Amino acid sequence: MAAWPRDLWNNWSIQILVLLSLGLQLALFLFAGIRRRGAHRVLRFLLWLAYQLADYTATYALGHLSLKGAPRDQPIVAFWAPFLLLHLGGQDTITAYALEDNELWLRHLLNMFVQVAGTAYVLYKYINAGG
Repeated sequence: MAAWPRDLWNNWSIQILVLLSLGLQLALFLFAGIRRRGAHRVLRFLLWLAYQLADYTATYALGHLSLKGAPRDQPIVAFWAPFLLLHLGGQDTITAYALEDNELWLRHLLNMFVQVAGTAYVLYKYINAGG
């Protein structure tokens, strides 16, 4: 009876994650000015939440791509990995939510290296399986 959410996730997980990542990036792009204009606390909280979830969603999607099998069933997956890497770059309108985020540059650099390696692995896996 409750099998439809699992079936939906099994069949559409990559598409859902890519759309969620894209939606978060669009929200950051459109509403980045809210934090500078003393907006309501709820709006600032939602923007902060989108800022936090944007990287994690793209990273999770890359991990899901690397673990998901059957590359011949979805040939466009090789396109999604670099597309998600673009999402990991973040919006230039909101490079850091707070000044303290700039002090964490070494962690962000290490995180970016891991994400690039994950993207390279996904591309290798899908290109190698296709040939």
